[in-house]
Amino acid sequence: MAKLKNLYAREILDSRATPTIETVAVLESGHYGVSSVPSGALSPTGTYESIELRDNDPNRYFGKGVLKAVGYVNQEISARLLGQEFTSLSQIDTWLTELDGTPNKSRLGANSILSVSMASAKALASAVNTPLYRYLAAIASNTSPLFIPTPVFNMINGGRHGAGNLDFQEFHIIPNKSIGSFASQLQIGAEIYHTIKNLLSRRGAIHSVGDEGGFAPNLFTNLDALEILSQSIIECHKKPTVDVELGLDIAANSFFQDGKYIIKDRSSPMESAEFIDYLHDLNNQYHLKLLEDPLHEDDWKGWIQLTQDLGSTTTIVGDDFLATHKDKVTKAISEKACTAAIIKPNQVGTVTETIAVAKTARDAGWKINVSHRSGETNDTFIADFAVGIGADYAKFGAPARGERVAKYNHFLTIEAELAQNRS
Repeated sequence: MAKLKNLYAREILDSRATPTIETVAVLESGHYGVSSVPSGALSPTGTYESIELRDNDPNRYFGKGVLKAVGYVNQEISARLLGQEFTSLSQIDTWLTELDGTPNKSRLGANSILSVSMASAKALASAVNTPLYRYLAAIASNTSPLFIPTPVFNMINGGRHGAGNLDFQEFHIIPNKSIGSFASQLQIGAEIYHTIKNLLSRRGAIHSVGDEGGFAPNLFTNLDALEILSQSIIECHKKPTVDVELGLDIAANSFFQDGKYIIKDRSSPMESAEFIDYLHDLNNQYHLKLLEDPLHEDDWKGWIQLTQDLGSTTTIVGDDFLATHKDKVTKAISEKACTAAIIKPNQVGTVTETIAVAKTARDAGWKINVSHRSGETNDTFIADFAVGIGADYAKFGAPARGERVAKYNHFLTIEAELAQNRS
């Protein structure tokens, strides 16, 4: 049994200079946890995500303050949880969802609720002297040997995360398992990152950095970005599609207008079938490992067709399409609409609910890709979470910017601990 002695929150800034919430949970035993919550692209977040609470006060942070969320933690949530004895994180999360009383966490806010859930998980893990990733593995009933997920490095940022001249949101490199340890994968990721910068400089392209640490260059088409990634891999003496593979977060919602897909690579808008043909051509040319959100989130017919066409060789990943929503995941499994799920705790609102969604996807044979958000903090909870649930992939951005690197560096720590335990 454990009992919460203190619970308090404050407003801090995330990596985009936007307010977010940080919460501290202290047990009677003196063990504690501190967690801060990330946020997705502000305009808009996915249609089906749980609601984060903002102040909407134009006189503070252009309406993006989170003092209301902080107030809920410090008052109503604290009043409900302090002094209560509990046996599990699931019990705390159930209390939180019942206290909110809405299906999408809109009353108390998914940001306030998740901050309490994450901080409580850290405190409980500390109380039983267990690394957080092992504590989360136990909650997930993950009895398999733990491992570091394959990193998905976002090297070029486009769409809402970049300078606005590239349609697709993220251009990824994915080290093959043959590279070896995570430390080796991180090394090649960093080397390719620097090579991309040098290649952009040689081309006279701007190499400013986007929200997620990747470059946001002034390129003309999405194909230009893929060519730069391929060339950078070669210049690092690796083979594209063999040693290091390519992936895309297309984020098709952002360029879907009036029922058509509009991108700079094509002179006219495309119907769903035409855009799927375009994706076929793209995949044939670059042998993509991952295709994330390749179609609009409501284009179910297109998702089913694309998965039927490419799903046996390319992992078709749902992010906005699924929004870490159990009902949407269940429907997509039934209709064979994709083969993998992006998992983001703040799309759900509690740790245990997020684990349940991941388990639903895993039980269907899907791949699991645990992801950060574009507005991040230095909290490394998501790295422990990815290891604990046995995720196949982890997408934390480029191997640059402190809030991204903190998570990759935490993987290094976990990898060393896992190796020591096996020896």
